[in-house]
Amino acid sequence: MSILAVFINTEMVYEYDKKTVLEDLQLAFLDRMDTDMDKGIKIRGELLKQPDGNQRAIFVAMNLIRALQQDNEAAKTASCAYLVSRHPDLLEVHANDQASAVDIEFVRLN
Repeated sequence: MSILAVFINTEMVYEYDKKTVLEDLQLAFLDRMDTDMDKGIKIRGELLKQPDGNQRAIFVAMNLIRALQQDNEAAKTASCAYLVSRHPDLLEVHANDQASAVDIEFVRLN
């Protein structure tokens, strides 16, 4: 599949074409995102000093959800580009409200 679908509470809210060709500056920005995350990230208030690939994907997906809520096109594109470049098997991102937190789940190509 060539589309990354983003769902919030079971409703599809965004699609990103996984075949989008990124320019060198955009690729460099994705690398900077990794460099920034190397310093640690917070997920649900917990500081992860050495986040693994899945934790980074969750962090970026949470930023994607925030970008969707704020209609921030640049952040939506960068988040999706990061997710598909680092996880090419990713088909869907699901964000579900769970009490006071958002639960992120991924659907991947088998």
